[in-house]
Amino acid sequence: MKRASMGFVLLVVAGLLSVAGAVQQSTTAQGRAYVSGGVSDDERLEMQTHRDRYSLWVLTAARKSGAYLSNVQVVITDIHKTVVFDAPIDGPWLFVDLPIGRYTVQATYQGETQSRVTTIHQGDHHQAIFYFETGDTTSVSSDTAPR
Repeated sequence: MKRASMGFVLLVVAGLLSVAGAVQQSTTAQGRAYVSGGVSDDERLEMQTHRDRYSLWVLTAARKSGAYLSNVQVVITDIHKTVVFDAPIDGPWLFVDLPIGRYTVQATYQGETQSRVTTIHQGDHHQAIFYFETGDTTSVSSDTAPR
């Protein structure tokens, strides 16, 4: 019985570590925390529990189907044109802890580049959603559209 219980505990811990390991957590060159991922339901749930720690939330999806996209190149620059984030994201979501200021968020997927400008104030949580043409033919329904 003890051996079975210990085996179960190890399986649960291994499962939790694999979910945590799938979400990319790091810091920018300026030392600002960020996390990207959200490919699986487990990753999205994990990320949602921590999203209030980040001032900017970026979401990438297909324009017609609403399918989540990963491997989108995201570049964030401040008002002085200094790059504060530049990397492909590991899933459809990117959360970045940016300080107060004005930023340009640029996302590129399969040669298509889009930009959004946002200003972060004290205590803010801003969201930038990027929909890209992917050649899909399914329309977005309210049940499957990213939130």
